[in-house]
Amino acid sequence: MYESFYGLREEPFRLSPDSRLCYPHASYKRARSYMQYALNRREGFVMVTGRPGTGKTTLIGDITTDLTRQGNLFAALSSTQIAADDLLRLVVLKFGLDGETEHKAVLIHRMEKYLERLHREGRRPVLIIDEAQDLTADALEELRLLTNMQQDNQPLVQIFLVGQDELRPLVLSPGLE
Repeated sequence: MYESFYGLREEPFRLSPDSRLCYPHASYKRARSYMQYALNRREGFVMVTGRPGTGKTTLIGDITTDLTRQGNLFAALSSTQIAADDLLRLVVLKFGLDGETEHKAVLIHRMEKYLERLHREGRRPVLIIDEAQDLTADALEELRLLTNMQQDNQPLVQIFLVGQDELRPLVLSPGLE
């Protein structure tokens, strides 16, 4: 009905986010600028929070489109209600590495060698985690340890945590200092 009346090519009111149909309100623009600045500065951890429906998932789609255009490599996760070791395995798998091992040390070693190779090639990997408010403290610590992998005083992987407002106190809790 809306499509024909307004001459639209696609259905405008869908429940699934579509970054092509985004209204760049002030908060969205600010978050996007913040993420772009962090990408350019090669910051290790970036956190973006907002209430449900404010465009966080759409923002991820927008940023990943830019990353792809720029030739950067990214992995995006949205399944966050998993144990820390499973999160590490999921990250390894999302970057296209072999996650078939029972040994966490092997996963870390594979990830580190992969990130070092990307660094030598001049490629920058970015890990984007949506719904990050559902991560456990142990999972957040596992992610923090990934940013300890550094070369030339810069982390080998950038991690964007995107989630609802509950993420902020979780990340800022005393146990995660």
